[in-house]
Amino acid sequence: MKNKTWGNYERMRPDQIETVFEKHPIAYIPWGALEYHSYHNPIGLDGIKAHGMCEDLAKKVGGLVMPPIYLAANLIKTYPGVNFPKHSIEFSENLIRMICEEYLEQLVEQDFKIIVILTGHAGEPHFQILNEVADNFNKKYANRYCWSLAEFDILPDEMLTANHSALGETSLQMVYAPDLIAMERLPQDREITLVEDGIAGRDPRPSTVEFGNKIVTAFLKEAEIKMADLIGKYQ
Repeated sequence: MKNKTWGNYERMRPDQIETVFEKHPIAYIPWGALEYHSYHNPIGLDGIKAHGMCEDLAKKVGGLVMPPIYLAANLIKTYPGVNFPKHSIEFSENLIRMICEEYLEQLVEQDFKIIVILTGHAGEPHFQILNEVADNFNKKYANRYCWSLAEFDILPDEMLTANHSALGETSLQMVYAPDLIAMERLPQDREITLVEDGIAGRDPRPSTVEFGNKIVTAFLKEAEIKMADLIGKYQ
C-alpha cells in the first residue's frame, strides 16, 4: 500500500486515504446528473463518464476520487422546445451553488490543496455556476486551487464539443460502461434530432470505443499538463 498514488475515497480506510493524501493532496469531484439521454444511453451517463475520466487522471497524477455527484440543474426536461419530462431528476440552481460551495469548504477543512471538478453535465447555467464557485474559491484561497471544467474544455472542437448523448458522449460511454448501452434502440431509417430523439450533436450511430479512447487519451494529455502546473504551484 505504501506506493499507492490514488484511490476512490469512499472505498478506502483512513490509513489508506492518508497514504495517498501525504503525497497527493488532490481531490477529484466527478459531477453528473440523473437525466434522460435518449433511448440508447443510461440515465447516469454524465456521472459515469466524469467518474471514469477522474479515475484515469488520478492514476496519472495521483489523488483521491470522490463519489460522483448526481445532482444537476438545467436538464433536458426543462429545455425550451423539447418534450422529455420523464427520467430526469432536476434540482435548483441555488441548490447546486450551495452544494458546490459547501463541498469545497469541506475539502479545505480536510486540507486538500488542489480540487478538480469535472462536470459531465454542461447545461447552462449549471456549468457556469460551478465555474463561478471555483473562481470565487480561488480568489478566497491563495494557497489552494479549484479547477472546474467539462471534458470538451481542453479538447479541439473537431474532436469533441458540448453534446447530449451524441457521438462524443456515446463513444465515451462505450469506454466506461459499454454494457449499459443499447445502440439497437436508436432509429435506423431517419435523421436523429433533438426534438424527436433528445440527442444534440453529431449522430451517435457511428460511435465506437476506439473514438471514445481517442477522446480520453487526448483529454488526459492536456489535463496532465494543467495538473503538472497546478502541482508545481500549490502542492
